Amino acid sequence: MQAWQWAVVGVVALLSVGYMTYSILRMFPSDPDRSGAIRPSTPLETGFVGAQPTASQQAFDGWSYRVQGRYAGRVRVVVEGGNVSIAGPRIPMGLYAFWIWLQGLSLALVPVGIVWALVAWDWRPLLFAGGFLLLSVVSMALGAGIWPGFGETVLAGEGHFNAIEIPVTRVSEVQVGSGWARDGMQVVVAPYKAGIDQLATNAVTFRAPDGEGHNVIYAIQMFSAEDAKRLSALLQS
Repeated sequence: MQAWQWAVVGVVALLSVGYMTYSILRMFPSDPDRSGAIRPSTPLETGFVGAQPTASQQAFDGWSYRVQGRYAGRVRVVVEGGNVSIAGPRIPMGLYAFWIWLQGLSLALVPVGIVWALVAWDWRPLLFAGGFLLLSVVSMALGAGIWPGFGETVLAGEGHFNAIEIPVTRVSEVQVGSGWARDGMQVVVAPYKAGIDQLATNAVTFRAPDGEGHNVIYAIQMFSAEDAKRLSALLQS
């Protein structure tokens, strides 16, 4: 290719990869107070048979999206007094970050291959684009499917999940509906965000500490509109 063609491809690569990098870095804003206590889940939070909430506890069952709070699959939310706890399979931070970077950066290289094919008028760079698109989608799908089962091994081995307990005063930006993808997540999951939005009518999304120094997004699909309404009201009280 000529110099101008390489220059165009280079500029597109810089813009695409740079924007994706910026978007991913936005996903984990810091929490200077390092709020949120990570601890073993109680029998009620774990969902054991026979564990019943007391008069001061309100328990909700839901299904967590794989957002920055890092819970995956079924979760139980318990609101008691001035605290809210979330318990269920949780993805370790290092694995989650690797998963996000893999699918995000591979997706960012897709426009590079398309522009390369156009300026060179050559179909072969489309294979480059298609390969990275496939890598992004497959890594997303594999991770989304593996994380719940991977997290369940903690329950099988130790008899409890990892729960996080957060003061309700630290919960903000509570929303019901399709606002689950925030802080750059919407860029990472761009190819399938619209489809998930259609399913997220009862998703309760909020910002809260993750117990590890970040102030992140949690998104929990409730099993009924009534539960979504009740939980969102408690989190805003």
